[in-house]
Amino acid sequence: MKKKLFVIPALLVAIGGGAALAQTDLLVKADVTPSVSAAQAKEIALKQIQGKIVDFDYDDDDRTPHYEIDIVKGNEKIEITVDALTGKSKITERETIKTQKQVATQNNTQSTPQGLISEKKAIQIAQAKATGTVVKVELDEDDDQLHYDIEIRNGKTEYEFEIDAKTGAIIDFEKNLDDDNKDRDDDDHDDGLDD
Repeated sequence: MKKKLFVIPALLVAIGGGAALAQTDLLVKADVTPSVSAAQAKEIALKQIQGKIVDFDYDDDDRTPHYEIDIVKGNEKIEITVDALTGKSKITERETIKTQKQVATQNNTQSTPQGLISEKKAIQIAQAKATGTVVKVELDEDDDQLHYDIEIRNGKTEYEFEIDAKTGAIIDFEKNLDDDNKDRDDDDHDDGLDD
């Protein structure tokens, strides 16, 4: 009988503690509601770097929600992080991208490691599936497997490839639509509601 009496208070404490933790978690989530809209974040980023937005993501996985915005300017892709609470922005990454002409010139002068297909061949494989301008070609390695990362842009569409550097097989393929213009159109037809 005494054991049962001890179990009930312990159970009540556990339930009460769990409810308190759940409530605390809800309060933390309520505190991180973004005060900067997606459209405002894009404007902030474009004021810092004038170029074309090619990728846009909202990240609220940690306690500081933020937007990650990739902008292409000239032959450079720049990642800017905009704090979703304060609107503060900072450049977090810069990457030089190659134009199709630069890639072709490099392929004519660069030797390919033995046993691998050339960048030129990898680009041909990618362009057989997606036409457009090659904006990135990079030899990369994941899990001891060499592959080419290739990005192709055609208007509002971006194609991303991973091509096996030994066999030429397409390991991964993604097609993404650039919806920046859609977001701008939504802003033009403001209905008084915040994003």
